[in-house]
Amino acid sequence: MTKLHQHTFGSGKPITLVHGWAMHSGIWRDFAKQLARHYQVTCIDLPGHGRSGKLTPFTLEQITDALANAITDGRSCWLGWSLGATVVLELARRFPERVDGLILLAGNPHFTGMAQWPGTKPQLLDQFADSLAANCQATLVRFLALQVNSLPDGKSLLKTLKAAVAECAPPDTETLQGGLAILKSADLRPVLAAADVPVLAVLGNRDTLVPAAVLRHLQPLSPNIQTHIIDKAGHLPFLSHPQELLAVIAGFMDSHFMDKSTMPEKIRIKQSFSAAASSYDKVALLQRKVGKQLLQTIDPASVSGTLLDLGCGTGFLTGELLDLAHGGQVIALDMAFAMLKTAQTKLPADAPVHYVCADAEHLPLADHSVDVVFSNLALQWCSQLDSVFADLKRVLKPGGQLVFSTFGTDTLQELKTAWASVDNYAHVNEFHDKSQLQQQLQQAGFKEIQLDSSLYLSRYDGVLALMQELKQLGAHNVLAGRNPRLTTKASMQQMIVAYQDLCGYDGISASFEVISGVALA
Repeated sequence: MTKLHQHTFGSGKPITLVHGWAMHSGIWRDFAKQLARHYQVTCIDLPGHGRSGKLTPFTLEQITDALANAITDGRSCWLGWSLGATVVLELARRFPERVDGLILLAGNPHFTGMAQWPGTKPQLLDQFADSLAANCQATLVRFLALQVNSLPDGKSLLKTLKAAVAECAPPDTETLQGGLAILKSADLRPVLAAADVPVLAVLGNRDTLVPAAVLRHLQPLSPNIQTHIIDKAGHLPFLSHPQELLAVIAGFMDSHFMDKSTMPEKIRIKQSFSAAASSYDKVALLQRKVGKQLLQTIDPASVSGTLLDLGCGTGFLTGELLDLAHGGQVIALDMAFAMLKTAQTKLPADAPVHYVCADAEHLPLADHSVDVVFSNLALQWCSQLDSVFADLKRVLKPGGQLVFSTFGTDTLQELKTAWASVDNYAHVNEFHDKSQLQQQLQQAGFKEIQLDSSLYLSRYDGVLALMQELKQLGAHNVLAGRNPRLTTKASMQQMIVAYQDLCGYDGISASFEVISGVALA
């Protein structure tokens, strides 16, 4: 039995990475380290590649047998790059009990082009097969160069790729010829059409081997296929655009594999804000006011590079952050996909803004990759704020700036008091106070911390008008310690009467304590 070399690290939902033709698992190193912050990642060498034993013949059936024998720890999400995408599709066909999901990176279920299906020209694969026997080393160098053609940073990417590949001896000619034969003949489109697991297909729009047009042909195959195109990326998005790829994978994994038994509140938050995307801007007056004031705390002269709009919502401040970036870029990040889609409509398509669907508590960003983090009234929805601050310290460059606002403990105090006269359940989230935030920021390693608190008073025609606004903001029913039973009309009416008695006039008021902060990494 052929022994396959593998390395597993990290914790969480298992993801197994399968490399492409003539490569080995070492090419994943930096990307896999970032992925392993949130998942259990296994990097494996295909037979005859890297440090794995040779397999004869090198066929899809033999390869998938070897993988199934090597990865025995239950089900996994399989990420296959290039030839690896073909391999994981075959694995899903033959060993469905081992597969929870598929991520096809720069892969094509029918690699060679044909009528009505875009792909690599068969003649190119024939040329590689012919030249292998004559000069294997020159053929591999040519293949590496082909993967970075048309990219502005192609030279540096090629240098990085060559260094990674050179860590191991190349596969022998028989193995390489077997891989080309698979790419030329395999047709895994029926597997995709029959897939009953989630599938993510990611391509670069400058890939010279797998045309981005493939995605238009993938989506009609199955409703389970999610697609994404990375702008200005070629065949190596894990090297050229790691942050965007990490974010896309995180969004896919969170959507399909989030542990709903341990994160029910976070699921409610995401659903609430997604449902509120269309109504949010109409009622987010306080959010806009606080955000505008928060922007004024940023010294424009000190801002450059990459800004992270954390919890960007509908993007009503993203454009202004882009103006502050002085030619840099903005990462607009939100956990609600519908919010991000709304944000995308507010800026030109060619604006240097990367839209990332991810959880602030699981940032798919590289270390020291951000110059400024801006977060307006979003951090209050994070259950582990100390971990969030620690992660923000990680992604910020040394001396980078964190600018944020969040709700304080006096927020909706009238609503809390009114409900307290009805029952002992918590009907409003418990927020942090200044001393807690100060301590958490210090523990995370931030310095020069400045915190201020302001109390905003909003007036409403009645309690139901307040409740309706919270619903339109997506901030309703996100509660800690909630009543396990539905709220009855009688208890709701009792709360309304108690609230009106507190105010003592026609209409009601609601308090919102806003804590704003600035700190340096």
